[in-house]
Amino acid sequence: MELTLRKKAFLEELPGIVKAAVEEYGMRLKAVEIKEDEKGCYTVLITYRM
Repeated sequence: MELTLRKKAFLEELPGIVKAAVEEYGMRLKAVEIKEDEKGCYTVLITYRM
């Protein structure tokens, strides 16, 4: 089973969010996807296995 978390962030927050996901989920981490919206904010989708 996979779960996906969605977090909103500004550009300067992205490295910390990705680092925290890698540290928390480790080998269970499947994907990190970053999408920019029209306002310049970012949505980070973190997918991991249970």
